[in-house]
Amino acid sequence: MGVRRRSLFLTMLLLFVATALFAQTGATTSTLFGTVTTEGKPLPGVTVTISSPALLGTRTSVTGDGGGFTFGAVPPGLYTVQMTLEGMTPVTKKVTVSLVQPARADADLKLGAVTEAITVTAAAPAVLETTQVGANFTGSQIDKLPVARNIRQTVLLAPGVNPNGVNNQITISGGPSYDNVFLVNGVVVNENLRGQPHNLFIEDAIQETTVLTAGISAEYGRFTGGVVSTLTKSGGNEFTGSLRDSLTNQAWTDRAPLATIDPADKVNSVYEATLGGRIIRDRLWFFGAGRTAKTSVQRSTVFTSIPFVNGFDETRYEGKLTGQLTAKHNLVASYLDVANDETNNFFPDIYDVDSIVPSRSLPNSLRTANYNGIFTNSLLGELQWSDKKYAFKNSGGRFTDFERGTWIQDSVSSARMNAPVFCGVCTDEERNSDGYGGKVSYFLSTKAMGNHTLVAGGDRFHETRIVNNHQSGSDFIVSARVIVVGNKAFPRFDTNTQLTWQPILLNSNGTDLSSKAAFLNDRWDVNSKLTFNLGLRWDKNHAIDADGNLISDDSNISPRLGAMYDLRGDGRHRVSASFARYVAKITDGSNVLSTAQAAGSPGTFTWAYRDVTLPNGTVVRAPAVNPAGTPDGQLLTGPQALAVMLQWFKAIGGTTNTNYLSSSYPGYGSRFLDELQSPSTDEITVGYGTTLGPKAFARVDVVHRQWHDFYARQVNDPTKRIIPPNNVAGDLSLTVNDNEFTHRKYDAVELQAQWQPSRLTFGGNYTWSKLRGNDLSEGAGTATIRNTPGELFYPEYLDYAQRRPEGYLGQDRRHRLRMWAGYDLTTPLGNFNISALESYDSGFAYSAVGSIDATGRNANFLYHDTPKNPGYTLNGAGTTHDYYFSDRGAFRTDSRMATDLSVNYTRPIYGRFALFAQAQLLNVFNTKRIVDPSLINTNVITSRT
Repeated sequence: MGVRRRSLFLTMLLLFVATALFAQTGATTSTLFGTVTTEGKPLPGVTVTISSPALLGTRTSVTGDGGGFTFGAVPPGLYTVQMTLEGMTPVTKKVTVSLVQPARADADLKLGAVTEAITVTAAAPAVLETTQVGANFTGSQIDKLPVARNIRQTVLLAPGVNPNGVNNQITISGGPSYDNVFLVNGVVVNENLRGQPHNLFIEDAIQETTVLTAGISAEYGRFTGGVVSTLTKSGGNEFTGSLRDSLTNQAWTDRAPLATIDPADKVNSVYEATLGGRIIRDRLWFFGAGRTAKTSVQRSTVFTSIPFVNGFDETRYEGKLTGQLTAKHNLVASYLDVANDETNNFFPDIYDVDSIVPSRSLPNSLRTANYNGIFTNSLLGELQWSDKKYAFKNSGGRFTDFERGTWIQDSVSSARMNAPVFCGVCTDEERNSDGYGGKVSYFLSTKAMGNHTLVAGGDRFHETRIVNNHQSGSDFIVSARVIVVGNKAFPRFDTNTQLTWQPILLNSNGTDLSSKAAFLNDRWDVNSKLTFNLGLRWDKNHAIDADGNLISDDSNISPRLGAMYDLRGDGRHRVSASFARYVAKITDGSNVLSTAQAAGSPGTFTWAYRDVTLPNGTVVRAPAVNPAGTPDGQLLTGPQALAVMLQWFKAIGGTTNTNYLSSSYPGYGSRFLDELQSPSTDEITVGYGTTLGPKAFARVDVVHRQWHDFYARQVNDPTKRIIPPNNVAGDLSLTVNDNEFTHRKYDAVELQAQWQPSRLTFGGNYTWSKLRGNDLSEGAGTATIRNTPGELFYPEYLDYAQRRPEGYLGQDRRHRLRMWAGYDLTTPLGNFNISALESYDSGFAYSAVGSIDATGRNANFLYHDTPKNPGYTLNGAGTTHDYYFSDRGAFRTDSRMATDLSVNYTRPIYGRFALFAQAQLLNVFNTKRIVDPSLINTNVITSRT
């Protein structure tokens, strides 16, 4: 016994050390647990055996003194749970285990010599077994519904989720859209900058997706929104596979009322194939999948209306091996590769085809390995390693000479001509991440203290972004008036024209962001009625910008506490409550992490296009190009006009001319007052769940969240300056954390229910929510922005009440409903399923916001009663500032209701082979609503303007 105890102790010690060095382990599996009783009393010594088509072999455990058992790291699927003890009637339970949602299988054994087991199906769904708030969707469910089968559309079926973020990005429980965690096979697949999920999946290979929106376990971190975990299929002892062709056509969609061109009548196909099975029965499985798609969308240039086709040629491959190293040690390794080539990429809006990138590549890949080992019936260890890569190749202009590599921006419409934005022959941009982690689980069953499932572990996550942000192929940009003749655009150069040079003065080797975490969690089943979830997480962020500057080295403690009480002890009525703190990682946004770095960031040097007198007295004329009255046939094209400008520019000394209209150097825009603290949110939930018979359940949860440690910009000391090499002093801008003047608060009620009687299936959810505050944490160009509270940012000028009032934020949406129903019909011709999805969304919030100039420098506003300048340069204050003429969020866009329909047909054709077909009709009643505030004229006209 002494040797065994020492061996057990050393094993646990080694695993704890390994995890301390360390991806969200356990995000590919779940836990199956339960309690065995007899006449209501715990029954120790019961042999519990589980088996499943999803499990290699079988696993066996024995109940402890408290009658409890647990199986950790079990893959999702349908399980058979057998409970036997000599002299007792065996019981067999059928249980569905969902991804990252624990499943329970309790039983009460009776005395008797009956050898045939009593078989029952566990009634309580996984969503009721935990204080976590979320939803689970299997691939087979999504296949039948009239939705796209990708991660985004699946997530949007869950309660507490909205497409309310900037650029219609996903928000969860009121969090910023860049601050969620998306996992595929346990690996973070967030895009580094904006935080949205990469398409690292093949639709037919998705087994299931779980969305966690509140009460989230301490095993998950680096977010203040929610967690989405997607699992792809594995092989099995039986061979399975599929072939699919999905057909779409823009012409099958009614043209929106504001659209200006008819959609192209072209059928696009997406081909998918999967195959899985055994190499060695119960020892080694394989799974492979592929997807190829050549899709195209009809586009056109603005004002000139030149049609072109924007297309993608994308191929995705996935391979996965699941094997047993020994009977108690398993390893899963997977690889997913995406080759994505885009033709005619463009950065809107554009006037001509010269502004189009003919072709660029967006390669993406994901590698991961997962290990789990059973050391005793009570001790389990898990390890995970991952690596994700993403890049932009040839994404920009192909020419670096002045005439063909310089784009011209219309000073009125802001549309572009002559060359693409960015440089396609400079350094490729890379956005990569990797991680590793581990955990140990220990199960303790006692009579006095109930059953404990103890989990301890840690992880390390690292990401980097390597970018030299060339804005054009030549590093030059021209701002001028653009005129249109027929379908051709021509630049007009006059005294209002400006030439800007944006060189990369210091190449970047990449940012370096890493976060380490350790967590401890105890699921404590006190008795048949009361369960506690006691969790604690430690996060440490270490962020270094591309210049090598340490930006953050903070650490945080996050409690995750929950309690659930079964009112009758029969699983029918349960109440729950939880408290949690979630801590974000430091965001790799150009307005936060990169705000003070020079490496990879362009400088800006602008000259006015006008006559120049050189020091020697020579006058260099700036010839007018395409002035008013020029005959159409004599208009100069973009390259011809730029050739004229280049001669003028060389004559005045080119880039050595320091008579700038304006100039700025990267790395001198801001500083960090102290090391940044990671933003966080505190959450409180209360809930009630009930089973409504063997095939129905309902759950309601109330969620309250409040955020802290916002990113902010501080300029409040007129005596402090930043002096770049051009000696143009600027006010010292500091990136800081703000807890006092910036606020964000979310309140919601989430209701979800499901009923599956016979051939019918009903399900759905409803979310009522409010998102209030004055936090503006997201931008369209970059995910994260810094708040500028008037109390910190030029307070003498900008601390007026109507600049940043509190109210409903733009991501607020009061009501959101998703309901679906399906009916299975068997006929001699085959099997039919008819499914419908009903959606309701109340409108987006927007405000009556106008512009004023609080500094008195903008003559357009005719405003002169400004405070005396205490000494600021005001070069960071700008000359236009928001003024809210209404309450924040006082107005709403139209509410939206839509009905979507799908008809599914399956017909066996030979043996185990079957034919499957589906047709979808979206927005059946063709309702039309303006739901985007940007499509509404919200300009405020005042007597000043």
